Formats: sequence, structure tokens, C-alpha cells
Amino acid sequence: MKQHMKTIFVKDYDEMSKKGYELIKKVIETNEAPVVSMTTGGTPRGLFKLLVEGINNGLDFSNTTMMNLDEYMGPKDAVYTVRTFMYKNLYNIIDTKPKNIFLIDGEAQDTDKEIARYKEILDQYPRDIQILGLGTNGHVGANEPGTPFDSTMFLAEHDESTIQSTMKEYGISKEESPTEMLTLGFTEILAAKKVVLLVSGKHKAEAVKALLEGEITTDCPATALRNSDNAIVIIDEDAASLLEKDYK
Repeated sequence: MKQHMKTIFVKDYDEMSKKGYELIKKVIETNEAPVVSMTTGGTPRGLFKLLVEGINNGLDFSNTTMMNLDEYMGPKDAVYTVRTFMYKNLYNIIDTKPKNIFLIDGEAQDTDKEIARYKEILDQYPRDIQILGLGTNGHVGANEPGTPFDSTMFLAEHDESTIQSTMKEYGISKEESPTEMLTLGFTEILAAKKVVLLVSGKHKAEAVKALLEGEITTDCPATALRNSDNAIVIIDEDAASLLEKDYK
């Protein structure tokens, strides 16, 4: 079976972050008006640190448009929101601001209207790169198991495993944890020129095995990327630990 998706194997979390950063840096340096869409959470923290360092050491970010993969439904300034993460880990600590910051509004009363608004921005600003993380259940964004591969931006209900990892990541209780999220669907995700999936850690090994060695099925949403020649997955040794084939 021909795998169209490119796989890059790295030693550990730091090397994964570095590889991801190099891909973003190249996009920023080689495009006149780069459009970068990020994911948030535990996986890209290291990449964010490198990006901040790069920008504060002269990487010209001033013409970049920034977007995001998703947003939790909840108060804007809640500890878990994508908005909070982006400001805390990037926008508040860089010397030059990007040209545009387009965030999804997780407080939107009319989610259909918010989806239409964000889709219009996506059309107007084609993404050069979309960064993704992989859920322990194989989810990408809030495209949970069972989401059709032709999904377009929608309001998603979180799986229990996703709620648990949000609680863990942000040290919040089940009551405080968001249960819904506005997310890009696979249609939008794969429309980016480059799609980069970052995966690190033993707890992601099952999902990686399903992604690379299982069938292409909505049971493991990330397998939607497998036949895409614009997709790159960067996997560290722990995350690759259950793979049976030799990919080297």
C-alpha cells in the first residue's frame, strides 16, 4: 500500500518540536504573506517556545496571518481556551505582532453564523501550513471517532477521553471542563498547503499504530490524512514504540 503521507521519525519531544518549528519558519521566511494555522495543548508547547524565541531573535513575523484549528465553547478568558493559550504562549510575549490574528469565537451564541464567518476568512486567507496534534483516540481537532472524512467546520461534542485530557492539561474539574468545540473539519484541514501532525509520547502509541498500520477508517479520524500528499507526520520514539513495520 502506497503511503502518500510523509512520516518523519525523531528521537524525542524536543526534536519533534524543532522539526515542527523548522517547517513553520520556512513558511514564514519564504512566503510574502504567510498564513499559519496552529493547534494548542500539550503537544505544540515546545514548538511555541521556539517560535517565540525565533520571532524575538529576528524572524520577521510582521506580515504573517495567524489562524487556529479550533476553539472550546466557553468564556473567552477561561484557562482552557485556544484564545488564552495563543495570547499566553505567543501573542503576549513576542516583540513583533503578526499582521492578522483570526480566532474562532467560543462565546458565539449563533454557532452557524460563527462557522460561516470563519469559513469566509479561511477562503480569503488560504493556509500555507496547518499544525495538528493527535488525540489518544485518534482525533484531530475535534473530529472525534465516527466523524465523516468529508466533515466541514462544525460544532463538535467531546468524547470522554478528550474531556479527561483537557482536565489533565489545564488542571480543571469535570464541571469546569468544556464539552463542545468549534473545529475545522477534514475538508478545511486538508485544504492547507501543508498539514503537519505532531505526535509525542507513549500514551499516543496506540493512536500512531492505528494511524500508520490500521485501516483507513473514521474509527481513527487521523487516518483521513494517510492518502494526502500534503500531510507530514512527525513522530517521536515513544509514540512509535508499538509500530511493527520498519519505517526507517
